[in-house]
Amino acid sequence: MRIPACERPCSAVWHHWDRDRWTPGSTPGPLVVGVWTEQKARLGEDAEPLLAHHRPSGRGLIAVFDGAGGAGSASAGRTSAGVERTGAWVSSRVARAATEEWFVDAVEQQRLEAQDLHRTVVRCLDYVRSPVQCKISGTMRRELPTTIAALTYRIAPGQVVWHTLWAGDSRCFVLDPDGGLQQVSRDDAEEGDALILLTEDPPMTNMVSANREFWINLEKGEISTPCVLLCATDGFFGYVHTPAEFEHVLLSTLITATDAGHWGDLLVETVRSYTGDDTSLALVAIGFRDFDDLRDRFTARAQHLSREHWAPMQRAAGSDRDELVTARTASWNRYRRSYERRMPKPTAGGLR
Repeated sequence: MRIPACERPCSAVWHHWDRDRWTPGSTPGPLVVGVWTEQKARLGEDAEPLLAHHRPSGRGLIAVFDGAGGAGSASAGRTSAGVERTGAWVSSRVARAATEEWFVDAVEQQRLEAQDLHRTVVRCLDYVRSPVQCKISGTMRRELPTTIAALTYRIAPGQVVWHTLWAGDSRCFVLDPDGGLQQVSRDDAEEGDALILLTEDPPMTNMVSANREFWINLEKGEISTPCVLLCATDGFFGYVHTPAEFEHVLLSTLITATDAGHWGDLLVETVRSYTGDDTSLALVAIGFRDFDDLRDRFTARAQHLSREHWAPMQRAAGSDRDELVTARTASWNRYRRSYERRMPKPTAGGLR
């Protein structure tokens, strides 16, 4: 873990490869990587990513939390050092603590339920909620608003079984060498098309809040190993030209990296070159022999993305807007089928 002390906007990288139980001929435990950046020094409203793994059961959790700066811009108080904190800053950290508490209890009780996570988050938000009720009301007024995007997983021979839990527009994904990046959550927004969500950024229809009803969506799935599971806030995927470009960010940095820490550093460097928001990302790579194996298995996929999506968009970026729009649409039409193959279907009244 590296967290520099500075007055400029900071970043942090966490990484760990569980090799304690590795024996020759077996596959090491999961590799976890977390990345976090902020736009304003000491004021980043994304919480640090959550990465947890329970060795005895083979269960783990990755999660990210994006405090909603617009709806939660009101002050929530000051720290002992006199630093003002917004409701968005507080809510993302409280939701992170609540999710970690829920996961620890869920592993002990062998019970992973969205309703239990919802109750834990509500209880923790109520505990820190200001006793002085604001008189401002309206559709934009939310107390302690944040998103949650979490993936719990269980490692079994040759596969990983996961549960996706989320509220808001932070996203969960699986990534495999053949199928590429696939979204396994669905934004809580009226629009479901990823390209339209990227270009228009419609308002959320559901997010965690201390003063409004919200729900935790739940979806289940499984995938063969080796694979990567990841969660990210919209600072990572919301400022690129196309959905394929986010996968290109992940894989172009991976195949250049020398180890997990270097991969995290390259992700920080790359996301800071294009984002306009705080960012957080948590990933777990499962079933790879070592970092060289992880990198080598995705090299062909990275080259495909560069050739079929990245290069055409770079050429179009130097042209007029009509050509850029045409290239973006063409990229999405080629990419969409694989990207959406595991995406949950919409249901009446939203997912629960």
